[in-house]
Amino acid sequence: MENPFGVRSYGKLEQVSPRVWIFRNIVNTALVLGERGAAVIDTQVNHASARRVLGLVRQTIGEKPLLYAINTHYHWDHTNGNEVFAGAGATIVSGARTKRYMVERAPRQKAFLASRGFALGPDPVLPEIVYEGSLELDLGGQRLRLAHMGAAETDDATTVHLPDENLVAAGDTVMTGSFPIFGQPVMNEGLMANRSWLEAVARIRGMGPSSVLPGHGPVARAAELDLFEKIMEYFLTEVRAAHMRGLALDELLREVERSLPKWITDMAEVWGTPRYAILRVWRGLVDEEEAGWQHRKPSAIPVADPAKVEEKSRTLDVLDDWLATSKELVEGGDVATAVALARETTRRFPGEAKAWVALGRTLIQGSRVAASVLEKGDFFIEAKRSWEKAQELAPTHGPGHLLEAEMLVFTSYRNGDDTAAGEKKVRQALELGLSGPDLARAHFLLGLAARTKGDEIAAKREFQEAVSKDPGMFPARLALA
Repeated sequence: MENPFGVRSYGKLEQVSPRVWIFRNIVNTALVLGERGAAVIDTQVNHASARRVLGLVRQTIGEKPLLYAINTHYHWDHTNGNEVFAGAGATIVSGARTKRYMVERAPRQKAFLASRGFALGPDPVLPEIVYEGSLELDLGGQRLRLAHMGAAETDDATTVHLPDENLVAAGDTVMTGSFPIFGQPVMNEGLMANRSWLEAVARIRGMGPSSVLPGHGPVARAAELDLFEKIMEYFLTEVRAAHMRGLALDELLREVERSLPKWITDMAEVWGTPRYAILRVWRGLVDEEEAGWQHRKPSAIPVADPAKVEEKSRTLDVLDDWLATSKELVEGGDVATAVALARETTRRFPGEAKAWVALGRTLIQGSRVAASVLEKGDFFIEAKRSWEKAQELAPTHGPGHLLEAEMLVFTSYRNGDDTAAGEKKVRQALELGLSGPDLARAHFLLGLAARTKGDEIAAKREFQEAVSKDPGMFPARLALA
């Protein structure tokens, strides 16, 4: 099993053909080289990742200029690095619709991704060159044929056909390696009964590529495209059939989820989940005013058995006993009861910042039960409300600021993002005053921040300091391992 606090790789360039490479991270970036210069396709989820890619691009292309950075669609994880590549001399290129959506849909995108723990920064730099229908760029003996594919994951999907390499860069029109996300929940676009996404994949097949570079996941060939289409066909068929029988959404979810075949339930979940797929198809079949389906999605936070919560709380009296019991439960893996008990603690002791900090920490620890990055957001949203309440009740209470720092540092470590905000918050908590396990946790977080930046000397020093403050701190010991 991978060490959850070990040294992480935030992607590397993998050669796909003599003049094409793919950088795989949370999102993929392709590098295409010609005689006159190079182009990148999609610019990463954050500036830190974009700078990593740019450094690798410079090592690969030498003195040749970086001519273009192409956005395959408007989603933030594919456009957030535009500023980095524009600063390196690249002209940003996209479909006309993509540029428009980068402005019109930015508020919803930002709110949704922020709730999922992504540090977004300023809005992405907008494209300078836009096209309608199709556009051909030439890097010198290397043609890039951009085409609007219609509606796929988004309504502005661009693919880049590289005929001289027999490849297609598909953006999120193709996803591999884990269960796909079939459309973000804040817009009414994605997997639809009109089969437009399947038609887009068929058009890609019609280009006859030997390989397809997906927006997420490893390079796709015929078998991966077959599986991708099979997943779409399954959910379009099953959800439509359940809807036609007049099932209400909660009943429809239960029925379709209960009958999922093993080949689906065995798939890894990173972004999308079967529940997201069900909700996406269902949303396209109903007439509602809201743009997405997020408001109808059941929370990923598990529901506790009320009898068990009552049993656990029956003998509890003082605040510290409530906090200790909730901590034991979450560390023992009973996330549902732990969260329910922590919520009850804030109802019993509403003016105690300690209670709100404990609820937030229970939620952050409990988020591990959700495999999907996006499903973890249900925990993060409530955790954010908890630290805001704690800081409101006691502005100088160090642990309340440390809780926010924990979220910021873990997010940076997971995404390879800038650690400055998290480190600043840790140091603020230290200045306000921490003791015992909280003091150890602060040094552990500083260690994770240093590890994210690649400074292993500083990271190990902080992890050792955390262990010296709390010898029983297992995460710090694991990080040192």
